[in-house]
Amino acid sequence: MTTRLPTNLILLFVMELISGISRGSFLVCVGWTTLIVTNDVSRVGQVFIIAMLTLIVTGPFIGTIVDRHTRKWLVILAHLAIAVLLCLLGTIWISAPSPSLPFLFAAIAAASALRLLHNTAHDGLIQSIVPANRIMRTVARFRGVHLSATALGTVLAGFVIEQMSPAAGFLFSAAASVLLIVPMLFVTDTAPTSNGSTKPAFLGDLRGGLEIFRQSRPLRLLALLAAVSLPIGQLSNAILSSFIRDDLGKGSGAFGIVDAAWPVGGMLAAGLLSLGIRKVSAHNMEYVFAVLVGCATFGLSLCTSLPMLALLHGAMGMTVWLCRIVIDGRVLERSTTDTIGRTKVGIDMAFSLAALIMCFSPTLVRLPSTAPYFMVWGALIVVVAGLVWFLDARQPQGSD
Repeated sequence: MTTRLPTNLILLFVMELISGISRGSFLVCVGWTTLIVTNDVSRVGQVFIIAMLTLIVTGPFIGTIVDRHTRKWLVILAHLAIAVLLCLLGTIWISAPSPSLPFLFAAIAAASALRLLHNTAHDGLIQSIVPANRIMRTVARFRGVHLSATALGTVLAGFVIEQMSPAAGFLFSAAASVLLIVPMLFVTDTAPTSNGSTKPAFLGDLRGGLEIFRQSRPLRLLALLAAVSLPIGQLSNAILSSFIRDDLGKGSGAFGIVDAAWPVGGMLAAGLLSLGIRKVSAHNMEYVFAVLVGCATFGLSLCTSLPMLALLHGAMGMTVWLCRIVIDGRVLERSTTDTIGRTKVGIDMAFSLAALIMCFSPTLVRLPSTAPYFMVWGALIVVVAGLVWFLDARQPQGSD
């Protein structure tokens, strides 16, 4: 076992690098190409709403599948299917005289479900091969690689689309998904052993996903914390441009600088946690980071100067990723090989549902300017995170 562990980790890191390039190029292709083909910015938002709704609907089934089958082959099948979908979008949808929006939405929904399958199975692989005392540091390193590779993928896809065509961008992303399969073929993995294979057993495992959270108070608190603090990035994606232009009267150059600060903060967070400093990932630190997320979000709403805007938006990115990585690590620490899929998907579903609510809030509640949305959500994050922290502190450590 000890001789295979380094090889598996190296292969998974290579896979994570290619996966980030695949995801970054996919996001650029979907966002930019949808805009230029439909000439309707609202369609871009609808695409990402479809993706989040898909995660909520398919999450329980995907989590159950991951807990019942060999994760290695699930990742391989997921990316083969993603590559096929991207090829179809690149060769059929774009070249059609009147591109079909239902076809686009169906393809995006399928790709979102498949990527959730990949993400959940990948975390299951990490959980099964990494010792418990090294999970947090290892997760941080994986997230750091993924963030860097995603940024690289966005740049490469943008270059391919500009120099060649939107279709070439989709084909580039499809090629990355196919390339990802190569290292995965050499990963050593076995199927979970405790779950059956008959239909009644599958339905029982599906219902068991809810029981996992019913029986574990710490997991319920983690899901609530993830729901309230992590989706602020999606809200920022939706309203930051309006805040910069309409509230502050600044141009696209200022928006680019402020927006770019977020991934820089995320990379710093991953780098900090990857050092394995115990105090950074100590007990209750996820609540500290969540409170800091709310403080940074609230502070952003009061800013007017460009340097401070960039600094606070970077702080939002850093604290969100610190909180996210620690929550991911806690989930892997508290899960078993046979429950990691349903547990991880449950956390992701809570995140997606809250992200929908946050992104729809400017539509549901009209305010005179954009800044109050950051202010209200920032204050709410501080209050709820503090309350969850208080509830967790009242629970004796080691008890569920």
